[in-house]
Amino acid sequence: MNIKQLVAADLMTRHPLSIARTATLREAAVILSRQKLHCLLVPGEAGECVGVITSKDIVQILCEGELELLDQLHVADAMTTPAITVQITFKVVDCLRLMRMSGVRSVPVLSGLDPVGILSFTDVLNASVAPSGRQGPAD
Repeated sequence: MNIKQLVAADLMTRHPLSIARTATLREAAVILSRQKLHCLLVPGEAGECVGVITSKDIVQILCEGELELLDQLHVADAMTTPAITVQITFKVVDCLRLMRMSGVRSVPVLSGLDPVGILSFTDVLNASVAPSGRQGPAD
């Protein structure tokens, strides 16, 4: 596998999960934990990706307060916005540079304005150690 020739669509995890900005942080934490995910997309009214909520965002809230905050605060209170996004045609190496410079571990992947996946450091790591002939994560 030559990572320099791969694009975001080759390695992204397809069918990203999303959560409403009005959901509680507990609801987001439960989904992240049960699905073994690091982030959820937060869509706007037109379905565009306006932000992401990550496990890190939630843990930072817990560091500053009590467990009850998970029921009192909403996704909109803690999400990272605007979301740092990439297009499906972006080279993976360029995505990695952008992620590193922005301090994020994953980015929503868009086709135009529509979210179609998430690319994470884990996706790239998994692809780099996958058996020959297998490039990306399972759908």
